[in-house]
Amino acid sequence: MAGDAAPGMVVRRWLLLASLLLSPLARAGAPEFSYMTLNGITHLACVLEGVTPDLTSFGVRGEQLEHLVQEKLAAAHIAVITPAQAVTEPRAALLEARLVANKDPHGFYHYGMKLNLRQKIPLGNQAGGYVSEIVWSDGESGMMQFNESFRLHNALSGLLDKFIRDFAAQNGTAPP
Repeated sequence: MAGDAAPGMVVRRWLLLASLLLSPLARAGAPEFSYMTLNGITHLACVLEGVTPDLTSFGVRGEQLEHLVQEKLAAAHIAVITPAQAVTEPRAALLEARLVANKDPHGFYHYGMKLNLRQKIPLGNQAGGYVSEIVWSDGESGMMQFNESFRLHNALSGLLDKFIRDFAAQNGTAPP
C-alpha cells in the first residue's frame, strides 16, 4: 500500500515545489524591470500546446480551448492572426497557452496552465529580423478528476481575463 502512494506523493511534492518556485514569476505579469511591455501590439497570433491524447480521452478538447482564446480576444477587440502572418506583421506578438498535466495513481490530474506573451525585439538588420522574448506571463495550477475538464477552461479563461486587463491598461483601451 505504501508503495502505491509513493509515486503520487512524489508528483504532488514536485508540483508543490514547482508552484512555490514559479509562483512569483507566474503571477508577475511582466518580468521585473519592465515597463509597458504590451504597449503597441496590434495583432496576436495564438498557439495552444499540451492537449495530449490521454487528456482528449477524458473530454479535454483543444478546439474548445482554442475557441475560448479566439472568442475572448475578439470580444476585447484584439486582432488575431495566424502564426505565419505574425512573422511579417511588425507589431504582432505571440500568445502561447501551455498545458502540462500529470495523472497520479488515484486517477487525478494535476495540471499547470500558463499563458506567455512573446514580443518581437527587432535586430535592426535589412531583412527585418527579430528575436522574441516573453514579456508577460501568468499561470495557474490545480487538480481535476477525469470528468472535470471545465477546470482547464476556467483556468484559461481567468488567465485570459488578466491578460486582457493588462493589455487594455497599457494600450488605452477599455476591457470588455
